[in-house]
Amino acid sequence: MKLSQCSYNPGAVHPGYNAPHDNLQMLAAEMGISGLATIRGPEQMLILNLLKDHSTRGLSTRELADLCGISIYKVRHLLLPLEKYGQVIRDKMQKHHQWFLSKKAT
Repeated sequence: MKLSQCSYNPGAVHPGYNAPHDNLQMLAAEMGISGLATIRGPEQMLILNLLKDHSTRGLSTRELADLCGISIYKVRHLLLPLEKYGQVIRDKMQKHHQWFLSKKAT
């Protein structure tokens, strides 16, 4: 299969194409999150909202997966970039991790 680069710029053809991104910016601002570049999509926003709601005790990877309705592997994949950019922190408890919203994200 031969691949070629596409020069199509949807923003130029469809004004307002960035509406989903704008919505994410508004949600992040309401949550007090300034590092929007570290948030990739609605699943990460859901994780951040859940961690905010459970800020006192945090949530395990399994609890986040169950609440989000996605696999623990997908949750971990979504959490690691958030941790890298300081949005969340983890506390290792024996074999499991407990995740918390960082002070930077609040």
